[in-house]
This record gives sequence, C-alpha cells and structure tokens, in this order.
Amino acid sequence: MEEKHSKNLTSISLIILAVFAVLAFIALLIYSKFEDKESNETQNRYHSEIKNIEKYLSDGNCTQAVLEYDQAKVTRHDIEKRGLYYSFYSHAKEAHVIGIAECFANKKEFTTAVRILDSEAGDDPDSLLKASAIYISAGELAKAQEAQRKAAKY
Repeated sequence: MEEKHSKNLTSISLIILAVFAVLAFIALLIYSKFEDKESNETQNRYHSEIKNIEKYLSDGNCTQAVLEYDQAKVTRHDIEKRGLYYSFYSHAKEAHVIGIAECFANKKEFTTAVRILDSEAGDDPDSLLKASAIYISAGELAKAQEAQRKAAKY
C-alpha cells in the first residue's frame, strides 16, 4: 500500500510539475508578445520624433526642433535599454545636432548654437566640419580648430 501511495505521489508531483512548466512557457510567450509590441511602439514613436525634428528644421522652428530632439533622446535611450540598436543612431544624434545648431546660427543666435554643439560630442567628419564653421561664425576659434583637427583625424 505504501509503495502504491509513493507512486501516486510521484505521479501527482510530475503532473503538477508539468502543469507549472506549461504555465511558465505560456507566461513567457505572453511576456514576449507584450515586449515585442512595446518595442514596436517605441520604435515607431522614435521614427515619428525624428520626422518631426526634420520638419521643424525645414520650417526654421529651431526651438521646437530642440524640444523634439530632447524627447527623441529619451526615446532613443529606451530603445537602447531594450537592447535594440539603430544604424541611424549617429544620424539621429549628430546630424540633428548639427542641423539644430545651424538653424540657430542662421538666425544669428550663436550662443545657443554653440551650447547645442557643446552638449553633444560628434565623431562624424562632416558634422565636425559643419560644427567648425558654426564655431568660426560664433567667434569660437579654438573650438573651430579642435573640430577641424578631429575631422582631419577621421
């Protein structure tokens, strides 16, 4: 009787373990679907923010472009935190910084343009050369030479 009771306990334990394993697998699938949906929404939001930056820059709305850029940085950080990477990361980071700085420089707001350039270090040679031109216009010759030196290095 004791042996039969032991076999029953073993069978019940295995059944319970199998049920828990199936439930854990289902929970993992649900979590995965939720994460995929969340990642897609974040990526779509980021694409929209990048398009908005470009629109504001084409409209000459520098201030709104900066606000959208700041929001895009937060979204980009969320994307990176999820372990995703974008090939246009440098474009979104450097090209828009240069575009925003150029927007302010075109309006002769050189202090703001320089502050924006100083807040984001760029590594792209084209961006560095554009930054150098903005620094020269702002009278920041030392920063202009440094940007030219970095561009030549790359």
